Amino acid sequence: METMQQEERRGLICHLVEEMRNAGSWVGETHIQKCMYFLQNMMDIPAGYRFVLYKHGPYSFDLQSELAVMTARLRLDWELRNNYGPSFILGPWGEKQASKRATKYDTAVEFVAQEISVKDVRSLERISTAFLIRTRKPDMETTLIAERLHEVKPHISKEDAHKAVRDVIEIQKKAKTALA
Repeated sequence: METMQQEERRGLICHLVEEMRNAGSWVGETHIQKCMYFLQNMMDIPAGYRFVLYKHGPYSFDLQSELAVMTARLRLDWELRNNYGPSFILGPWGEKQASKRATKYDTAVEFVAQEISVKDVRSLERISTAFLIRTRKPDMETTLIAERLHEVKPHISKEDAHKAVRDVIEIQKKAKTALA
């Protein structure tokens, strides 16, 4: 599968931000990072970002840079909400950028916005890390995935790790139905 062109990828990000806001998401950088991870790796959107396991789960430094560039070029902006840090919104040129997206991915973006983006940061860390482990070791039993999750993220309890794996399996089932 060929990776998206830069303008199309930026259009995807703007559309994602728009859909996340519509779903009631916080739309912070962590939320965008995790949603993009699921879009690429569960919904098979060829955005081309490289993700590594980082402090709070899968993270792309390329995506971080892209968000900074898009903010500088007025495709994205941010607003402060309460004392929790910035939340992304479309900038003055964001709607024009969103129009450059490939609309064939709209269903996937809407699904991820509704199912993933509305979760809190702790839940996002758990499910995205569980999904990362599951995709890297697809033959690994679910109990071993949960144990590995707890091992790499000791602050996640074993109980929460098992729940995260169950949640990922359920989200994957829903995704297949949504894309069918």
